[in-house]
Amino acid sequence: MSESEGGPGTQIKERIVKILQDKRRAYAEASREVETPDSESYHEKPALDNALRLGSQSAIAGLLFAGLRNALAGKSAGFVGPIGLFTAVGATFAMTESVVANQRQTNDAINGASGACASGFLLGLRTGSLPMAVGTCALMGGMMGLYDYTTGGKPEPQKRFFKPTAVVEAIKA
Repeated sequence: MSESEGGPGTQIKERIVKILQDKRRAYAEASREVETPDSESYHEKPALDNALRLGSQSAIAGLLFAGLRNALAGKSAGFVGPIGLFTAVGATFAMTESVVANQRQTNDAINGASGACASGFLLGLRTGSLPMAVGTCALMGGMMGLYDYTTGGKPEPQKRFFKPTAVVEAIKA
């Protein structure tokens, strides 16, 4: 029996072609799932919890900064000011980012940019100048928005590294 009549060589070849096509299809579907976020998969962010968590972490950073500043300065430079400022900036960023994300029902660069703008505005108000507040809002919002747009908006590193491949999908099936 020859290969043109459907012998074992032809059957094996057809089977390999079918497996490769299935793997390509599975890989294409897996790639679409990883790259395109589904609008229905949004999970609401706890705004107050995020603000308290980042505010307390920022307070610890402010405590370290105030300690270093006082240790390096010849006289007491004040201890409570940096702690309060760091706490307020961190909590403002987290609260604004979460509220904007919950309102828009999306996770994208605009959320981070709005949080950074609010914290930058707060930092600028400390100088007593409204133009400085608007400038730091624009600067920090632009920098955070650019970061989120270019790198921060991608899937988590684990999802990018361990993305499902056609081979894994074929084994699971």
